[in-house]
Amino acid sequence: MPVHESETSGGDDQELLQLKQAAWQDVLELFDVDEAVARDWIGRPRLFLGNVAPECLLKTQADIVRLQRYIQQIQLGIVP
Repeated sequence: MPVHESETSGGDDQELLQLKQAAWQDVLELFDVDEAVARDWIGRPRLFLGNVAPECLLKTQADIVRLQRYIQQIQLGIVP
């Protein structure tokens, strides 16, 4: 999801904001910058994420890293 600067404040929050933005860019790239498809994908539960929607993994640094690894696995053809 597009992330707005107003969602966070402070040093750690700024780092989290940057991670969220990077994760959203990864999702967009996964779907050739088709924002409608990317928004649909990020909002639906994924089996390989424990039936959690990827957007739910945008709350902590550890979860964002987990989401980015999952995206990399999709790009490499490791998971469907």
